[in-house]
Amino acid sequence: MIPQQGQSLDDAFDAIIDAWLIERQALLMQFVALPQMSVTDGVLDALHGLCEAMVDYSSRGHFNVYEQLLQHIKNHNASQQDKAQVLLGKIHDTTDKIVIFDDEYGSVAKFTLQDVGHFSGRFSRLGEVLTERFNHEDELMSLVQATLA
Repeated sequence: MIPQQGQSLDDAFDAIIDAWLIERQALLMQFVALPQMSVTDGVLDALHGLCEAMVDYSSRGHFNVYEQLLQHIKNHNASQQDKAQVLLGKIHDTTDKIVIFDDEYGSVAKFTLQDVGHFSGRFSRLGEVLTERFNHEDELMSLVQATLA
C-alpha cells in the first residue's frame, strides 16, 4: 500500500501493512505446501507451524492493522465507516474459525488414518475461510486506498 497522491499514511503504519502482507504471503505458501507433503516429511511440524502462523497473522491484524485502517477511514472517508465495520465483523467471524482449527490441530501429536480423512475436509474448509478473510481484508484496505488517490 504505497500512497500515490492525496492523504498519505504514516510511514510506520505503511511499514506495518507491508510486513503484514508479506506475512500473509508466507502463510499462503505454508497453506499450499502442506497438502503436498508426505506423511514422513514432518507434516505435523508443518501443520503446527501453519496454525501458529495463522494465529500470529490474525493477531497482528486485530492488534496492529484493523483499528488503524478504521481510524484512517473515519478521518478520510467517513461515508464508508459502516461498510468498514461490517467488513471487520466478517473478519472477526473468520478469526473464530481459525482459532477453532488451531485448537483442534495446533498441537496434535499424531494422526490416525481416520484423522487424515477428517483433516482433509476441515483443511478444505479452512482454505475457504482464509479466502473469505483475505477478500474482506482487501476490501477494507481498498477503502483506505480510495482516500490516497
